[in-house]
Amino acid sequence: MKITIRPYQTDDVEPLFEAVRSSIAHLSAWLPWCSEAYSLEDARSWVQGAARVWQQGSDYRFVIVDAVAGRLLGGVGLNQVTEQHKVGCLGYWVRSDMLGKGIAKQAAHLALNYGFTQLGLARIEVHVLLDNVASNRVASALGGQLEAVQRNRLFHFGQPRDANCYAIIPQDIELQEKRSR
Repeated sequence: MKITIRPYQTDDVEPLFEAVRSSIAHLSAWLPWCSEAYSLEDARSWVQGAARVWQQGSDYRFVIVDAVAGRLLGGVGLNQVTEQHKVGCLGYWVRSDMLGKGIAKQAAHLALNYGFTQLGLARIEVHVLLDNVASNRVASALGGQLEAVQRNRLFHFGQPRDANCYAIIPQDIELQEKRSR
């Protein structure tokens, strides 16, 4: 399946809400924000906040879109960007009915390319809970090098949890041509 990523737009609120609500059973184990309490207002707040944090240079949120049908398939982003050290973190999720199609890997690769070519990052980390098999598989398939199990790295459902830390540098992936910012 051909996908693309792009920044969130105002008209993504309802498709985002629908994608999250239809995926609660799958995503809620890994993403505490994805729960039965997730509301249209939560989706609106996320989309509206996306432009603000993008301009601040700390968080680059993308929607994953089916390039043919235009359907919202999930989200991918670069966050915790530290300009001084040229480092950021990668996160991704895919709606339940599109799992197993390589979408997370494709979208994450596009986000990595953006981070390296447009933001000038030198290192992008992926932090994954130890028991999240699918996300660990994606991080590894992207060329991520498992550097450590970091103790208490992620705060998950009110508890500190250990996480795998994968690191990806530009030499680990095939980059598309650099464009001007």
